[in-house]
Order: sequence, then C-alpha cells, then structure tokens
Amino acid sequence: MIKTILCDLGNVIVFFDHKIIVKNLAKFSNKDENYIHQFFHNSKSRKDFYRGKITADKLFMNFKNNLNLKINFNQFKKIWCSCFTNLNKGMEKLLYKLKKHYKLILLSDTDEIHFFYIKEKYKVLDIFDDFVLSYKVGYSKPNPLIYLHALKKAKTLPNKILYIDDIHSHVTTAKFFGIKSVQYKNFEELIINFKKMNIKI
Repeated sequence: MIKTILCDLGNVIVFFDHKIIVKNLAKFSNKDENYIHQFFHNSKSRKDFYRGKITADKLFMNFKNNLNLKINFNQFKKIWCSCFTNLNKGMEKLLYKLKKHYKLILLSDTDEIHFFYIKEKYKVLDIFDDFVLSYKVGYSKPNPLIYLHALKKAKTLPNKILYIDDIHSHVTTAKFFGIKSVQYKNFEELIINFKKMNIKI
C-alpha cells in the first residue's frame, strides 16, 4: 500500500522549454541562437548550478562573459525563468486530491533561481510535505544518491513509495531502489496508471 508520493516538477507540474531561454539570451548577445543553444546545454556552470556547486552570481558571470551578454543580473534572472510556460492544471488538482491520502515530496532537478520563482508563482508547491532538490543535496537525477535522500525524507519502505517523473532514465533508477514508478507522458495516461495501482484520488 502506497504511503508516500514522490513527484517531479518540470514537465509534470510546471511545463517548461529551455529554448525560450536561448531565444531570449540571443536578443542581448552577438552570438547566434545555435551557438547559445550549444553553450547552454553543454555548460558546466549550468550543471554545477543545478547541483548547488556555484552561486547565481557566478553562473551569471560565466554566461555573460562567454556569450557577450549586454544585460545585468536582474535581467538575466528574468530570462532564466522565462522557460516556464504554464502550470499543468490537471496535475495541480490531482495533487490536492492526493494530499488527502498520501505524504507528498517534491523530487526535482532545479536551481535556486528557478525554485524560488516557481514556489512564489505557483502556490501548489506549498502543499508538499518536503522537498528533495538537486541544488540543495548536491546531486541531480539519475544519480542514485538523490534517491537515497528522497528515501530518507519519505521514512518508509521503497515499495510503499510511488514516484512520478517525465524522464525514462529517472524512473528506471527509482525502480532500481524498489520504488514503484510511473513515467509521466500525459495526464490521461497517468490517471489510467493510478487506477491500475489502486491509488486513491
């Protein structure tokens, strides 16, 4: 019987698209979008920021210097958060229903700029009992250590935990620990899986 639900954030609760960041950065750079896109996705500083290894100031300076950005830190933060398109309304309503029966823990690869922005904008995050965030614990998915942090927070056996994530490799790693896991593809399919697993909604 499931007692705790671990839930991913990006493209499960809140939809996002990193291409929007790239497009907006290009407006303030003499580099083309393709160059910025490659830099963004290969950026060590971005990955370090997700794991809390560097500060937001250092991330900004790294991007500013490498992309010749003509912006200040506040402009950069606004662009950094522009990737979030909208709230998954179906998931929002579902989480409020699940809260009545289960302990809810957010398990997310995120950074401090993104997390504080989302938490301020979307109040649904307030219903979570706890958070396991990559920038706080120092590891990002699918590193097994972030799942160990989640298990400690859950304080229950892995087979009594359900995990929801949109990325297949993240779900696979969770299953390795014995956590019952579902890959989020769309809301309708998630509800079908919940019914099969006798999840109370």
